[in-house]
Amino acid sequence: IRFGKGGEFTGETPGIDSLKKLVTKPIFWMMVILFGMGVSGTLGTFAILPLYLVSERGIDRNTANMLLALSRLSGPVMAFAGGWAVDRFGVKNTLCCVFTLTGIFTVFMGIVQGYWISIIIFIQPLSAVCFFPAGFVALSSITNQENRNIAVSLAIPLGFVIGGGLVPTVVGMMGDAGSFAYGLVLTGCFILAGGIISLFLKIPEHAAVDKVKSDK
Repeated sequence: IRFGKGGEFTGETPGIDSLKKLVTKPIFWMMVILFGMGVSGTLGTFAILPLYLVSERGIDRNTANMLLALSRLSGPVMAFAGGWAVDRFGVKNTLCCVFTLTGIFTVFMGIVQGYWISIIIFIQPLSAVCFFPAGFVALSSITNQENRNIAVSLAIPLGFVIGGGLVPTVVGMMGDAGSFAYGLVLTGCFILAGGIISLFLKIPEHAAVDKVKSDK
């Protein structure tokens, strides 16, 4: 709070007019989908992995839980790395790279077997968590200061409904039908599509960096 660069302005009060201006923007719905893809790579896969590892990969339950817990320790460090990547390479390039790597690693989760699955479990979160710094910069860049609070409060829950609700449900249904692995492969392909969608975002590539420089 003491050293942050937040603005000294108040947000816009949610209302019919402000919501209408937001939901009629195609780029807003692109961000909702991208957040859904980003959450799919983190919470979405995490929700289904314990059952998948035990039931289809034959890993002991305690070992599976330990692997998943340890694999998430890199999150705080990689979040800073994601922020650095946005400043260094730009928002769209970072998003494209993150979605591509996360999608590929998620597909591998459903394909590889043996000790390789343990390696992929540790590698996949490294790229997946890097989405959020770039995602929030992109979301804040498509709105003005006054209605940014509305965009965030609306886009994030919708993204979690997609990535943390619908995606695990679909993977679970595919598991009931016979294969969690196919569900993970499908999830990986879904995330991979984010690399293409992010290229169509029309946002200032270095908006966050330029603002910080202007403040200084």
